Amino acid sequence: MRRVGIVLGLLLAAALAPTAAGAAFGGLAQQSVDADVVVMTADVTASGDAVWTIDYRVRLTDDNETQAFEDLRADIRANESVYTDRFRDRMTRTARAGENATGREMAVDNVSVETTREDVGQSYGVVTYEFRWTNFAAVNDTHIRAGDAVAGLYLDRNATLTMQWPDEYRRASVRPSADERSDRSVTWRGPQSFGDDEPHVVVTNESKPFGDAIGGSGLVDALLAVVAVLALAAGGYGVYRYVRDDTVADETAADTPATDDGADGTADTDEPPPAELLSNEEQVLKLLRENDGRIKQQRVASELDWTAAKTSQVVGGLREDGDLETFRIGRENVVTLPDTDLTDVDDDS
Repeated sequence: MRRVGIVLGLLLAAALAPTAAGAAFGGLAQQSVDADVVVMTADVTASGDAVWTIDYRVRLTDDNETQAFEDLRADIRANESVYTDRFRDRMTRTARAGENATGREMAVDNVSVETTREDVGQSYGVVTYEFRWTNFAAVNDTHIRAGDAVAGLYLDRNATLTMQWPDEYRRASVRPSADERSDRSVTWRGPQSFGDDEPHVVVTNESKPFGDAIGGSGLVDALLAVVAVLALAAGGYGVYRYVRDDTVADETAADTPATDDGADGTADTDEPPPAELLSNEEQVLKLLRENDGRIKQQRVASELDWTAAKTSQVVGGLREDGDLETFRIGRENVVTLPDTDLTDVDDDS
């Protein structure tokens, strides 16, 4: 996998680092001012978008540093669009690299910048950029998977990265181990070199197993109730069987009418459920099977009447689970089942 995160790290550093000409903070021709602390936060939504906030903090230890920051602050206020446009261009290039690596269509918008002064035992000048990164994470009905768009990111010793998720989700998997954890966030502190598939954060809105709170026959009864409801909701396509002991088994057999072919009344499990009962992922896999294992991602969206964003999210989740693969032909993504023969792939796939 391309080390997209390295690109991000370089761009973030370049956004405020002094240039060879001695300019600082994105090319401002003022006294050189290095960012002493960089705090990056990605607040990931259930739709897969992420609102990013990046704080560049400069220690103001003397009059020269304070005056340099105040000059910068005045210039940002007078020429805000210059700073936001430059930053948007850099982050858009980064998002495009993430798009190529993940197969999800991405965009950067809603860029803003502001400056503040903070005193927390030490005086700091702070430049804060905020923007929205569309399709930063892959999502489905139950999971959010974030981090692949910045895989390989390097944090230097003065940088931190935090990923947050919605309140209704709980942490399922995090790689590498985070320096700080809470109910809805993880934070890594530099120096940190992430691997090619890191940072990796998976959160879920699925309920915890019944066994956490129910034991013995109570657990069995609860599971039976859930299965029964699902069976009814599926219009007869869901089937559940429960044999508590030999007596219950005998009674069940006696009460079950025989079918015309001599079967015991069990539903035909080989008959597929109707399309409206298939999950998003199952619909994509069904399309692939019906098209010899490969299909253009754009056609998936057309066939299923989905938006491009939804299609990218579902395909991205399946790819992460290893259920399919993607590659590009020209400017288009092609989706394939694993091990599909691609020797005769053409533009009509």
